[in-house]
Amino acid sequence: MHTKKSNHCLTCCFSLVALLCLTACGGSGTPASANQATSNPLAVSSAKSSLTRNPVPAASDADVAVVVAGNTEFALKVLPLLDASGDSNLVYSPYSITQALAMTSAGAKGETLAGIEQALVFKLQQNRLFPALNRLDLQLAEKTNAAANTKLPGLTIANALWAQQGYSLQPAYLDALAVNFGAAVNLLDFMKAPDASRLSINSWVEQQTQQKIKNLLGPNDVSSNTRVVLTNAIWFKSDWATAFTAEKTSNQNFTDRKGTIRSLPFMSQDIRLPYAQGKNYQAVELPYVDNKLSMLLIMPEAGKFDGFIQSLDGNTVSEINSALKDQYVALSLPKFNFSSAATLADVLGKLGMSAAFDASKADFSGMTGNRDLSVSAIVHKAFISVDEKGTEAAAATGVVVGVTSIIGDTPLKVTLDHPFLFMIRDRQTGLIIFIGKLMNPAIS
Repeated sequence: MHTKKSNHCLTCCFSLVALLCLTACGGSGTPASANQATSNPLAVSSAKSSLTRNPVPAASDADVAVVVAGNTEFALKVLPLLDASGDSNLVYSPYSITQALAMTSAGAKGETLAGIEQALVFKLQQNRLFPALNRLDLQLAEKTNAAANTKLPGLTIANALWAQQGYSLQPAYLDALAVNFGAAVNLLDFMKAPDASRLSINSWVEQQTQQKIKNLLGPNDVSSNTRVVLTNAIWFKSDWATAFTAEKTSNQNFTDRKGTIRSLPFMSQDIRLPYAQGKNYQAVELPYVDNKLSMLLIMPEAGKFDGFIQSLDGNTVSEINSALKDQYVALSLPKFNFSSAATLADVLGKLGMSAAFDASKADFSGMTGNRDLSVSAIVHKAFISVDEKGTEAAAATGVVVGVTSIIGDTPLKVTLDHPFLFMIRDRQTGLIIFIGKLMNPAIS
């Protein structure tokens, strides 16, 4: 886990849970009272591998690039599948999903493993995939885990495994999670106290996401048949490299996908930023403090959002990234704040992962030595808030850079006044940590 805390302007929180349950649902002999709701979480005991996380994973630059490309492809494949209507605001973390399902895949075999690899676009064998994911995580820590008096983005990434007390997990599986993901192993009693176990996991998620993600698991997500729960939580908070000022925020019109026009608060500033324009889009990149992470904003041409999303792939993102050139712009974009929640079983099944959910086919024998587990649910929640608050400390550094390079220029007007995409990325590797679309800023 890596953390940094300070007062910043953007917060994103993501959590994903894969629930692995015994396929033989009638064999536990659990009394009916075990499923009754309780308001108190269980005390959590722990178990762990004798190994610790590898701080210097043997992963090449080429392997990291393959993992990043796969994460991008997965992120863009999921984008049109998560919102059937196309009208909803959406935010999710492909990196969080990748982390959680990579941990799940460490215990999968045969058709089950192949399905996870296909759905998540894992193109490397696990002996190369896991070190590459570990290296990516450690690189992000270097860019965000700073001393208290240093202005850098704050980022927390946490992994955990929750297992039934007395349930035997393979040492090799626990070693893989410890060495590559730093995942703690927590013991609960799903069989006798499923709801209290659920509350314990939800409490952990709230702590890891600074209370932004609450009640991740609902009452029906955990039962007396649950044996293993895998969780990943990501929390991000950062200043812009150059702050927006509240005095320049004013109402402008935003036109949604259906042509409805609403007057909403738009942040504005004249600034030199990486900018690109294609035949059917405009793109601008807003760096965060220290310029190592950024938000890439892509606004398709009005009325062509759906077609742009359907055709968007990794090559297009690479082309947009290559086309970005410094440009003095008069940028205006709406403030926004919203949450998303999704169950991912159907989406991942469509992408090739169906065997993991089928009790007759699922093979997670790498976890237990037996084929007694299948995935019963995958839940993802996310929160994002973008505004101009809390940016004073970073404004001095950002404004100095902006003002000294743009005096005397005429800015190009860039107004994000109809639906657009946003991606929070590592500028060095291109890793998409978070992605989403803003269809209507008035919806929270």
